Amino acid sequence: MNLENVEYGIANHIARIEMKRPEVLNALSKGMFRDLKKAFGLATQDDDARVVEITGAGKAFSAGLDIREVGGFKSRTEAKQFVYGLVKPFWDQLFKCEKPVIALVDGPAYGAGAEIALASDIVVASTESTFAFSGGRIGALCCMSGVIGSSLMNGRKLVEMNLAGTPLTADEASHYGLVSHSVPREELASTLEKIIRDIMHVSPVSNSSFKRIRRTDLPKTRLETAYRELLRTITSEDFREGSSAFVAKRAPEYYR
Repeated sequence: MNLENVEYGIANHIARIEMKRPEVLNALSKGMFRDLKKAFGLATQDDDARVVEITGAGKAFSAGLDIREVGGFKSRTEAKQFVYGLVKPFWDQLFKCEKPVIALVDGPAYGAGAEIALASDIVVASTESTFAFSGGRIGALCCMSGVIGSSLMNGRKLVEMNLAGTPLTADEASHYGLVSHSVPREELASTLEKIIRDIMHVSPVSNSSFKRIRRTDLPKTRLETAYRELLRTITSEDFREGSSAFVAKRAPEYYR
């Protein structure tokens, strides 16, 4: 399968998905969402894959939405196609995966990038990493954090992270439940290897059953609301202002 934005491979029963747009800090473009869905589909279907690792190439996990690409929808129809034709199918595929998903984070994980880490089962991060639900700073929305965050993180901090967009260090993210292991960069590989060795001693049927139980935390009505509100934000004047400010490297003016 041809994947332009993601590198996918299996070795030693580990399906490795690497977001590969390092020149833009692995920003999530339309093509990235499409390729991530395909990669998670491959990992889900491949019997040789027992664990799924997701990481980012270069100096970041992912900086979030590619604002230069998706910051100027020409119509509501185009924005709706983005949400329901690309974003939703990716999240559906990720949530459908019944194998352990480990996010290996080394660098910024912002916006939807932070949400991918949040949605993973285990998050291993270098102490150099930072996390932020920063969608609101560009007039968009980290909608999935509102769906799954309360069952994984300290609720008060989750709310503050969204309403203020303030980043957390990896150690802070570990304290609040977003990160499983915060370790020095040189210990990332060994920490990941130990976790995978431990997973290999656990029944895959048990793991898939546990993930099926966890999936019941995803009420259909809340997911529908999340996608509807994401569409609302990215078709708003605030998103146009936030996107323009981002490209121009200036502070957005939402309260005028």
